[in-house]
Amino acid sequence: MALVDLIKTENYMLGVWRVEEDEASLKELVGGDYFPGLAKISHPRRRLEWLAARTLIRQFGYTGHVMYHPTRRPFLANSRSHISISHSYPLVSVVMSDQYLVGVDIESFARPFNEVTDKYLSANEKKWVDLDDNRRLALIWSAKEAIYKLPGMEGLGGADMDIKPINNLSDKGELSASVHIGGTVQYFFLNYFYLEYFNVVWVYCNPKTLVW
Repeated sequence: MALVDLIKTENYMLGVWRVEEDEASLKELVGGDYFPGLAKISHPRRRLEWLAARTLIRQFGYTGHVMYHPTRRPFLANSRSHISISHSYPLVSVVMSDQYLVGVDIESFARPFNEVTDKYLSANEKKWVDLDDNRRLALIWSAKEAIYKLPGMEGLGGADMDIKPINNLSDKGELSASVHIGGTVQYFFLNYFYLEYFNVVWVYCNPKTLVW
């Protein structure tokens, strides 16, 4: 097994899996012989990521199927729990909560995020972030991706989200963000940690506090 990290709190469960197994081994870990959705995936790495995500979900104690809304946001069949999935090969991350809305993103900060800053940085972020600081750029990207995966965020762009200045980077920490949506401003707190040359960022929030 290649379970890298598993965080369990009273609010959520988050896991990270490093894909080291072949497809047959992952299928055995998931269990059963029915894998809806896998037949639609042809790329070998994507198939492994799909199975690794289901393996993590089994670690959380859920044995049903993962379904998808038309917006491609995942949900658990016959369950009220909320879930979010992210992958950046060879790592896969899943966050799940019984009561909170959740979003997660995992990225390699080896990616050249400074080449696409106009796509996702807000005007305020451009004032404080060093465009040569790929670690901070990657965190901003991941924070926005995690927020975007929350329900009701479809259609938002990078300029609609504002990550507050990241003054001190450590192996793990917190981020804060404001999001302009539907004529209102929503505030979010996110968590992150580094794993090798990846960052994992996730958010959880009470659905009663969101206004769309």
